Order: sequence, then C-alpha cells, then structure tokens
Amino acid sequence: MIKIIVSLAMLLASSIVTSQNQPQNIQTQLDSIWKTDQDIRFELIKLQQEGKMNSDETKELAQQMKTQDSVNLEKVESILQNGWPDDLNMQGNQTIFLVIQHADLQTQKEYLPVIEKAVQDNKTFPANLALLKDRMALREGKKQIYGSQIFIDSNTGKKYVQPLQNPEGVDKLRAEVGLPSMETYLQQSFQMGWKLEEYYKNLPEIEKLLEERKSAK
Repeated sequence: MIKIIVSLAMLLASSIVTSQNQPQNIQTQLDSIWKTDQDIRFELIKLQQEGKMNSDETKELAQQMKTQDSVNLEKVESILQNGWPDDLNMQGNQTIFLVIQHADLQTQKEYLPVIEKAVQDNKTFPANLALLKDRMALREGKKQIYGSQIFIDSNTGKKYVQPLQNPEGVDKLRAEVGLPSMETYLQQSFQMGWKLEEYYKNLPEIEKLLEERKSAK
C-alpha cells in the first residue's frame, strides 16, 4: 500500500522574527501550531529514511499526526473567523496554509477561496496555492497540475510522481507560480531524477498502484 509521507508544502517556509505589529497571542499560537505540525512530520521522514515505512512505530506516529492535524485545524479555523490576520511573519502565514493543506478534502474546498485571496494580498505564496490545487485534484480522482505530489510504494521503496495533466508543459506551469523545475524539485526534495520518457514508462505502474490503494481503502 502506498504511503504518502511528505509534500513539498512542508519544505517551503523559513522562520522569521515575529512582527511587533501583530498581536502577540496570535503569532504565539501559530508558532506553537507550526512546531506541532512540523516536528511530527520530520519524525516520519526520519523513519522513512531508515526504511521503517511499515513499522508499528510509523503507523502509531501517523495516527498521532492525524489527531494533531485535527487539533491544529480547530485552532486555525478560530483564528480565521475574523479573516486572515495582518502583519504575520512568513512562518505565521505559512502555518495557516500548512494546516489547511494537511486537512481533509472538504476543508480544503471550503478554504480554497481564502488561500486564493491570501495570494492576492501577498500573505502567502502562489506556489502554496499550486500545491493545494494538486492535492485537491488527486483527492478528487483527477490528475495533478504542477507535479508536487509524490508517493512511495512501501513494498519496493520506489518513488513516483503522481499522474500529471500536462507532463510536457509541467515545467512552464511550475515557473508561472514560482516553483523550480521538476528536475530540481525532485532531486533536492526526494533524491529522484526526472525524465519525461521515464515518467511515461512508469505511468502504467503508477496507475496500477493508485488503483490498488483505492481498492484497499
């Protein structure tokens, strides 16, 4: 069964000093949410790198992550009741995006317009919106646009790019939202190569694995 371990969304933000114009309690809440969101995911990455994808430890940690994501979502939804806060630092803005990115499909649909407006207001990156659209598309049984979503076959450890709408034009689409080329992204984030011919060669296997995952749910 395929285990999706990491998405690029987790790797995009960096820590910035808190803006003194932002009410401290909101920024402090988001700093705490950021830590709980990231720490558990880095632990999962570590277990993946150690070849423990199918271990009880990984399964238990994945369940803890699911529970923590629900707690974090409740907190972020409370913050967003009065709109996206102004004057957050980069990490604070990124935290709001990540919590929505890690939520269920219905929640992502609900907050998609919020993310779109945040991009227009320069509160979050166009690349974040691209990542969200990719994840939503795959969850809806469609193909992704920007090639951000990777999965790993837990039986073989082989990594795949999930099916793309426009493989030939994916790098152009990525550049339009500020994402690096597929070659750069895959090498830096997943130690994978990228060749269009190889993608098409692997596509039948990708589709087979996706169907198996769907049937296993």
